Formats: sequence, structure tokens, C-alpha cells
Amino acid sequence: MEDISKIAIISDIHANKYALNRFLHYIEENYQAEKILNLGDFVHIGPHPKEVAQIIFSDNRFENIIGNNEMIILGRHEAPQSVESHSTWTINQLGKDLMAKIQNTPTSKTFIINGKKILMLHSHFYDIPGRSVQDNLLIYQGKTLEEFLNDYPKDVDIVLVGHSHEQLYISWEGKKIINPGSISINWAPKVSFCLMDLDSENMNIAFKNIPYDTSKLKEDYNQRNVPHREFLMKYFYPFL
Repeated sequence: MEDISKIAIISDIHANKYALNRFLHYIEENYQAEKILNLGDFVHIGPHPKEVAQIIFSDNRFENIIGNNEMIILGRHEAPQSVESHSTWTINQLGKDLMAKIQNTPTSKTFIINGKKILMLHSHFYDIPGRSVQDNLLIYQGKTLEEFLNDYPKDVDIVLVGHSHEQLYISWEGKKIINPGSISINWAPKVSFCLMDLDSENMNIAFKNIPYDTSKLKEDYNQRNVPHREFLMKYFYPFL
């Protein structure tokens, strides 16, 4: 019998260690993933950028790429004035060693698992003319399915994207597009991700949305004096 690769797909952790640890506990108990494919935006918004970065860079199961929030703190994309102090705070929390690891993390990865070519992106290739680093997936901009699929290489079997915080699965003309949703920001106390069993013939996926304990999240925002915390909690964590 052919071996089946067990893969967990996550995105948009946004510096929330409670949501990330809930996900890790779930797969330890229920799935035993061989790889965890992290699609970026693991810093900014939440109060735990250092703890989250330490986890994803120390766990050998993780394959990481960066998203638009990492691009901001690296100075590759201009931050809105309203979040400059939050970016500075995030950089100071991370420190030089973790910033160097983020600097060396790519914006995309392509690899083959059981004969399937898989592309990891946060939303799209950042060097596309006329596209902003903040632009959402074309399908969320009212574009056609054909335009959306053409945003990604034709020779890829599976495209993994994040950024929108919305779970998505599309299979069309031999290509599969998967968005696992956000680990932490769902405007409800839940963790969203995707599990994928893959062999050379078949792919089975399961979208997960599980609750997690947010009782200490507000306290951490306040104790760590996170810039713009009132706005961040009101908009992203309205249930606190």
C-alpha cells in the first residue's frame, strides 16, 4: 500500500500564541502531521510575535513563507502611518536573531510531495506588475474564475494561499486552490486550518474550525502595552 503524506496547512497566525498552541495540541492528539505548511502573516496584530516566531522556526515540521505583515516589518513594504508604532514594537519584541530568520524566509515555496507539485503563497507573487502586497486574492476582488486561476502557474497541481482569512477550496482543470483560513483571526474564538492526506492518486482534505481559550488574550495585550491594542481588540477580537 502506498504511503499517504499527512500535511497540515495553516495561515495568518498574527502573533497569537494561544491559537497556535491550540492547533498544535489538536494535531498532536488527532492527526500527527508530517509537515505543517505555514502561509505567512505570523507577526502583527497579536501580542505574541516573539513566542510565535520561536515556535515556527524551531519546529522541524514547519515549512514557512512570509506574508504582507512580515514584508512591512522588513521594510519591503511601506506601513500605513496608523500602524508604524505597532510595527516598531513588533520588531523590538522579535529581536535581531528572529528578524534575521524572517529576513531569510521566502515569499513563496514550491516542492513535490508524492508526485504532486505544491506552491505555497500568501496571496500572489509580489513581483506581479500592478499588484500591491496588500491585494487580496483575485476571486475576492470580483474577478472571473479563469483570471483567478491564471494568477498562478499552470504546471502546479496544488496552490496554497492565505491572506483573506476565509477558507476556500476550488478544483478546476487539474488545479486545486486551498485556503485554510486564519489560525487566530476569525472574529470568533476559533482556530481555522486544513488537513490534507495526499498520495500519488488521491487528495483528501478536511477543514477544521475548533474553539480555543482566549481568557488571557486581553490581559496580554494590556500587560505588554501593545500599540493600538484598543483598536486591534475591538476590530479583530470583538468577543473579548
